[in-house]
Amino acid sequence: MTLPSQRTRPDWQTWPNAITAVRFVLIPVYVALVVAGHPGWALVSLVVLGVSDWADGFLARRLHQESALGKALDPVADRLAIIAIVLSLVLVDLLPWIVVAVVVAVDLVLVLLSSAWFRGSPDLRVTWTGKIRSALLFVGLPVLLFSSTSVAAGQDWIRVVALVLVWLGTVGHVLAGAQYAAGMSRKHRADRAPA
Repeated sequence: MTLPSQRTRPDWQTWPNAITAVRFVLIPVYVALVVAGHPGWALVSLVVLGVSDWADGFLARRLHQESALGKALDPVADRLAIIAIVLSLVLVDLLPWIVVAVVVAVDLVLVLLSSAWFRGSPDLRVTWTGKIRSALLFVGLPVLLFSSTSVAAGQDWIRVVALVLVWLGTVGHVLAGAQYAAGMSRKHRADRAPA
């Protein structure tokens, strides 16, 4: 029996969801700093973005605060962050435009499939390929940004290493997208199968 003084916490009202909300706010802040020519401060915001990406998942498991909203918003925040980061780096000539084209094309296909089959999120788990993809991009992209700072001036190898990591992450993005699309297809077929 619930006492009148007790309050049931809504499913969305969790610390991990609050951190995810901060990630959404940090994305345009990061883009503005890059475009305004402040790579050092942009790098700081990007590091915070990466740490918060790890922290919300860690806290959700540690505090047992997994939620339907969190499962839906986390991959959206990841994809928006990746698109914003690569697009901003293209705008300042640090990254080839083809990376943005590949990332956006994969995400567009997934959004269309999700909308057509589920009218929203299919509620699928993030794959290990997706986690490795995110790790490669969230390491490679900050290193690429770092290569444009005065601290890294004359160190061309830093940019080369960063580009290798970014390209590996881009390939991982395609593979993770294919796995996610396959998972959506299986779930869609299962939902349509007669009971």
